[in-house]
Amino acid sequence: MRIILIMALIIGLAAVSTALPPKGKIFPFDYKLVTLPNGFKAYLIKAGSAGQIGYVTVVRAGSREEWEPGKSGYAHFFEHIMFKGTNKYPDYDAITTRIGAARNASTGNDVTQYYLVAASSSLEQIIDLESDRFMNLRYTEPVFRTEAGAILGEFSQGRANPRLYLYEKLMDTAFDVHTYKHLTIGFEKDVRSMPEGYQYSIGFHDRYYRPENCVLLLAGDFDANRAEQLIRKYYSPWKQGYIRPEIKPEPRQTAPREATVEFPGRTLPTVAVAYKGPAWSATDKLAVASEVLGLVAFGPNSEIHQRLVIQDQKAQSLSGGFGLSRDPELLTIMAAINNAADLQAVREEIGKTVEKFQTTPCDPKLLADTKSAMRYGFLMQLETPQGIDFALRGFAVYTGGIEAVEDYFRTLESVTADDIKAAANKFLVVTGRTTVTLLPAKGGAQ
Repeated sequence: MRIILIMALIIGLAAVSTALPPKGKIFPFDYKLVTLPNGFKAYLIKAGSAGQIGYVTVVRAGSREEWEPGKSGYAHFFEHIMFKGTNKYPDYDAITTRIGAARNASTGNDVTQYYLVAASSSLEQIIDLESDRFMNLRYTEPVFRTEAGAILGEFSQGRANPRLYLYEKLMDTAFDVHTYKHLTIGFEKDVRSMPEGYQYSIGFHDRYYRPENCVLLLAGDFDANRAEQLIRKYYSPWKQGYIRPEIKPEPRQTAPREATVEFPGRTLPTVAVAYKGPAWSATDKLAVASEVLGLVAFGPNSEIHQRLVIQDQKAQSLSGGFGLSRDPELLTIMAAINNAADLQAVREEIGKTVEKFQTTPCDPKLLADTKSAMRYGFLMQLETPQGIDFALRGFAVYTGGIEAVEDYFRTLESVTADDIKAAANKFLVVTGRTTVTLLPAKGGAQ
């Protein structure tokens, strides 16, 4: 991920109001939705630090959109090349440095997102700069080749991370046709061939970097009416042209799968036990319950975590990553094991925990505390403009807006112990399970 942190001008972090949300609502701030004729949406949220704005552009295109064979990694490529400038503003970095803006970008399965944090006085310049680079990005083939080579270097550096080997093997084993099969950075063979893909890259940008496929989250200290006028002025010329990707739905898995991957270096034996889960939904109670299930069954306050990590110390870490995606993805339990001799015992403990939650209602206090922590965790992000944007970006990715935040937390509040049990029985099934074990290469040190 490109990391540029320049903080020459970040104005005081005044605390956000501690007023409680309106009754029955989780999000405590009013906001204004601006929708342009070209489909571009901007959410204007007046809240956060005095004199500061957070500006996040959500492009609803990540590695999920890389459906053509041999062309993985291009969503991540644009995370890099989008900082190269336009004819109007050829030196993006110099301009943002001069106004003291912090800027960054990241890519995931379902999204590429770009953010700036800047002084409120720079609002028009930021809107002009950002709208221009999304509409008028320009780069030559030599620049493309250089950046594609840099991405190969990033890929090679990532090979030093044993978890990358594990996650790469897990996704490749669990998925047959869906684009979640490959990592965000892409398959290695595709990354190596990327320098030859200049013309394809232009087409990728033309398809997905369109107003109807992007959402702006603007939070902070600004005049909403003026912001709307500026957004209409600078973003209205952006032409529609989004083309939906031809993503194949993943066939139903009918038998458990298993694989082993070796890391060429020192690493703890690590096991990932993953189940096919649902797509994200704000209103599907079992989908929301599956997220809670990961925490109550395998989170830091779960019985198995206390036993394996704290008491017996068979595992150095244990987690239940049950976060959902735009399409059905994986509900993954991962354990790093201190002694390879305990590998099978840890796998059996994971299996017993799954069976327990399928047959026995979970502890009501743990459930209530977990739901409260999820709600509190969301609210704690709302202290700064950037935090507000980041708290809402997932809703924009999954739905194209932020309105679903209220539905999601209403559904979360309604989740019961019976719902947790039902989710375990629906999703944590043997036929939908994929298990991948990471080991140090033969002859290598643990």
